[in-house]
Amino acid sequence: MAENNRTLGAIYPDDMWLDYDINRMLDEIRKYLPEQVPMVSARTHVPMFAEDSEPADGSSVELGIWLAENGDIEAAASRLMRLKPSVFAYYCTTASFVQGVAGDEALKKRVEEATGLPCTTASTAIVKALHCLGVKRVATASPYMEDVNQALISFLAECDIEVVNSNPLHYLQDHGIVPPETIREAARRSDVGEADAVLISCTGQKTADFISELEEELGKPVVTSNQATGWQALQMMGVEPRLPGRGILFEN
Repeated sequence: MAENNRTLGAIYPDDMWLDYDINRMLDEIRKYLPEQVPMVSARTHVPMFAEDSEPADGSSVELGIWLAENGDIEAAASRLMRLKPSVFAYYCTTASFVQGVAGDEALKKRVEEATGLPCTTASTAIVKALHCLGVKRVATASPYMEDVNQALISFLAECDIEVVNSNPLHYLQDHGIVPPETIREAARRSDVGEADAVLISCTGQKTADFISELEEELGKPVVTSNQATGWQALQMMGVEPRLPGRGILFEN
């Protein structure tokens, strides 16, 4: 693994706290990588809070900014260097869009300066994927609280993508344990005729096994955080992103 020049270094925030849930998420990320591309990963800390804590302590804008700025991301990337990844991908959509395009670019730059290797983020990859598909208007589904949902809408607007409808589920924490059928139904309900595509935002969502089916049902592309991030990382490694059953993005 250490000698492979096409290894993905994945960094993700641990807001699940159980190995069972973490392993399910890592399995989901790997579903967007071909067998010949290994992945090494490192997690960053997310503080657990009591049920009676204020929302600002949970999966809100404040927490997203803390996750982006506390130094854990570049520290995790530096730890992964001994496993010799060729590119890095940061698998948290919220932390990469919550401070807008400038914040996303700053996050990538910090990883690149810490490691000397290229880096993408879930938010960067989503925008590239939507632009690649010619999407101007999008409907979104997510587990987010409303403040994070509004930050996503603002970020996409900066990138010339209009959100014409959104369906946030208002999960304060534990995004990674949202049942796949719940986020699929949220995406279905969010779709409207004027949307060119549907975006399922949040790397904690398990979408790989239904993307193609949902696209056929809705008659339009479905882009998800993990799907787009894998797609972009493969391009950065010089690997053609083609996988069956992972949506039209992996067929172009």
